[in-house]
Amino acid sequence: MVRVLLLLLSLLMIGGISPARAADLTADQLKYSQYLIPSWENPDEGEWVRLENGEFARRDPDNPLFVSVVKIALGQLSQDQAKAAAVIYAYNTGGSGIFTMLCALINDQGKPKQIAAADLGDRVIINSLSIQSGKIIIDMVVHGPQDPACCPTVKKIATYTLVGNKLVEE
Repeated sequence: MVRVLLLLLSLLMIGGISPARAADLTADQLKYSQYLIPSWENPDEGEWVRLENGEFARRDPDNPLFVSVVKIALGQLSQDQAKAAAVIYAYNTGGSGIFTMLCALINDQGKPKQIAAADLGDRVIINSLSIQSGKIIIDMVVHGPQDPACCPTVKKIATYTLVGNKLVEE
């Protein structure tokens, strides 16, 4: 019996099929995950917030914070067989700015875990987000040198690759 199990296991591995595979992340999981709101002093630090159905709101007049998921893409960001995720979320701290972040999340024992983030800018317009061949592709409109803060006009296709725990723009 043990020999049969070992034989089956070796055949699965030779055929490129892993007997144990992490589950794919889902959009619903991502809408209830934690996200980092970077501090102004150190973008790698900040406040972690847990979203409820893709949103978070703290209405404290002395420390307001509003966060909302803008776009979600599922796909492979590494050689891992499980799908990871790219999420774009926007946040506002009570002023006129709406800051937009891209983050990469992996499956950590069945739960999404943010492992990298990149600042996309203030009041950018996100048209689409996808993961293709391990790369994150964003179609967006950003600010040109003469654009007012309210109204970006420059079309941009940004491509990011997950390198370790960093999102690197190509």
